[in-house]
Amino acid sequence: MKAASRSKGIAFLLSAAILVCFIGANPRTAGAADPIVIGTTVSQSGAYADVGKYALQGYELYVKQTNAKGGWLGRQLQLKVYDDASDPATSVTEYQKLVQQDHVNLIVGPYSSAITAAVANIADQYKMPMISPEVAAVDPFKRNLKYIFQGTATSDRYVYGAIQIAKQNGYKTIALTGEDTAFPRSIAKAVPDMAAAAGLKVVFNELYPHNASDYTAIVQKIKQTNPDVVLAISYFPDSVGIIRALKQASVTPKELFFTIGPADPNFAKEVGADSQGVLFANNWSAELKTQGNVAFAKAFKAEFGIEPDYHSAQNYAAMQVLGAAIASVKSLDNDKLRDYMATHEVDTVCGTYHVDSTGMQTGYDSLTDQWQGGKQLVVYPSKWAQTKLITPYSWAK
Repeated sequence: MKAASRSKGIAFLLSAAILVCFIGANPRTAGAADPIVIGTTVSQSGAYADVGKYALQGYELYVKQTNAKGGWLGRQLQLKVYDDASDPATSVTEYQKLVQQDHVNLIVGPYSSAITAAVANIADQYKMPMISPEVAAVDPFKRNLKYIFQGTATSDRYVYGAIQIAKQNGYKTIALTGEDTAFPRSIAKAVPDMAAAAGLKVVFNELYPHNASDYTAIVQKIKQTNPDVVLAISYFPDSVGIIRALKQASVTPKELFFTIGPADPNFAKEVGADSQGVLFANNWSAELKTQGNVAFAKAFKAEFGIEPDYHSAQNYAAMQVLGAAIASVKSLDNDKLRDYMATHEVDTVCGTYHVDSTGMQTGYDSLTDQWQGGKQLVVYPSKWAQTKLITPYSWAK
């Protein structure tokens, strides 16, 4: 009986050992085949929701295409997204959750300069490199942070074309307004010197609150200065609100420029014929002869049924940079990825990614587009121009 019991005991132990070896060898159980989880917050509600949608779709398209090709390091990608409700404080809380509770492998940046500025410290705190395609403001890169990288043109480049166009046409005065948040403030700070260098004078400079819905008062102040140029550093909702208020108040600028609001393909649908001749900043065009750009624009339209805007392209390009880093270092080692993104150039759909020692973008540039005949067409700089500029601006009858 004792010999039989020992035999059964040995058989049990052998079976258990074999089972343990099998479990240990199973790649999914061991984690080798677990997905690479990339965490972010995107404004899916609140003031930035309209544009945040395009940003998120850029991330989503890249993930889908990459998974179809086998993913990174032989592992599929998974995007973990929280809605930050267009609120910086909410985004900070959610990024903390992504890192501490969800244990994501990587993080990428949220939408808007204001929100990115709020979460920038988290990247350094946890030593997780974060490429941020939606932070045009330069202030976050003056804080000696080592793990945040700018994935778009710097904010001052957004209005350079507008000022040069004004100079070329002999305009002299500018009325400047915009939302009182990080991105508009960074541009408003740079405009007076940039305008002065071009022989123009800023005769009005006042920002309105975040989430404003009535622009009558600010427009009445603009009207009193009778500017040649109205330059609004605005997002989609406030761009629509401002142009309607300007027309209602019979303000007649010779040049009407917005930073990013009219880059939304829905802008012309919202304001109708008054979109004709509106100038705006745009960091990407489907016509750019950049690496993979034609295929990107075609795939985006097929996937979502709409044309991409530059936010979609920037977020897609950010993933291209991250993918290039992982392919080069062949691991998810945060410090190795950080070093790669800090020192290498990467060709993307937006151009050539390159940053300086602070993480600020030096490779990408900003275009100036104009709505003409219901289309967004590049008019500046001349090397990228698709058509001639329409000037001066005039309201639809």
